[in-house]
Amino acid sequence: MDASAPAAGLPGIPVGALVRDIATGRQGALRDVFPYEPLDARPVPGLPARPPRLLAFIRPVGGGHEWTADPGDVVALR
Repeated sequence: MDASAPAAGLPGIPVGALVRDIATGRQGALRDVFPYEPLDARPVPGLPARPPRLLAFIRPVGGGHEWTADPGDVVALR
């Protein structure tokens, strides 16, 4: 991913919108959505590489630890 690329939202949900992660019930502000490849996803000799996984990054309103969610579990509030 290009670090200079603008943040992406979800269809009908722009970055900065208040959202709910229906898998956890938590609420926060959508920060970005992009394919994420954790460091442990790098290929091991003889094994296929894991493909990047599309994740939504959400931050609690008022501060706290950002978390990730499956984009299909993110719904807009209001």
